[in-house]
Amino acid sequence: MESTETYRKPSRKIAAALGFFIPPAGMLYVARPGRAAVYLTLLLVIAAASLFVARAGAAAAALVAIVCAVQSYRLARDFREVKRPWYSHGPGLLVVIAAFAGLVLAARVFVVEPFRVQAASMQPSIEPGGRLIVKKWGYGNYGAFGVQFARAGISSEVSRGDVVVLESPEDRSVTFAQRIVALPGDRIAYFSKRLWVNDQEATRKRVSDYAQNNRAVGSPQYLERLGEGEYAVLIEAEALAFVPPVKPFPLMDHCTFTKEGMSCRVPEGRYFVLGDNRDHSDDSRVWGFVPAANIVGKVLLILP
Repeated sequence: MESTETYRKPSRKIAAALGFFIPPAGMLYVARPGRAAVYLTLLLVIAAASLFVARAGAAAAALVAIVCAVQSYRLARDFREVKRPWYSHGPGLLVVIAAFAGLVLAARVFVVEPFRVQAASMQPSIEPGGRLIVKKWGYGNYGAFGVQFARAGISSEVSRGDVVVLESPEDRSVTFAQRIVALPGDRIAYFSKRLWVNDQEATRKRVSDYAQNNRAVGSPQYLERLGEGEYAVLIEAEALAFVPPVKPFPLMDHCTFTKEGMSCRVPEGRYFVLGDNRDHSDDSRVWGFVPAANIVGKVLLILP
């Protein structure tokens, strides 16, 4: 025997609430799957656009929510179907909403995730407040919203020059972006503000100064080449050549230090990272090597 819920007219208040907070669910509640698909597509497009224009995206999402709420209310009021489909009421609707939420969460945990960077350590590549789209699949560190769902070994290729989001070796609840400059087994040296990897100097050339909002004069900017990749770095002429670590870090015996810099053999399962803002970055020069398990993923896209 079928439930009376199957034949009950949809509530206008519930329809409006669902239409405002979850537009596709509002359309499903009034048995309009085609319109639900349209609203879902609209929201996905708005979400993608908001990565580039955040305020415009928020305004567009609010407009869509209001329109859908009004439309859901009217469709519920004028509902004429005798029997409602399974997905428009009770457990069926909850299953659809839960399945969609699960897919969104799974995509964020395992595939790609947005991050925001507050520090200036990666200038000029990443500005403070910049947003990152990070590829997570293949890096084995699968979590979101502070909850760890799974861990596995790294299966994606990690290359010198990659910009990655990582968990701080000192506090794994803290994440930030850095550039990988040396892989497990590499010999890394940083002396007199110059980078050497496996006895090969990372060549660099001077380019125009980098203008910063909080400085009257620009910062000296260079293009540094590491392997086949090239990227911009900031190096201040007046800053100290090297500041030794103030406290020991794990596997510190793999390194030697002088007043001009440091030299290390990167242990297996570890990476050496640097910030592009070389004189204003806490990185492997300060807290040592990054365990592979601390890498969250590779930065695919940098947004303002």
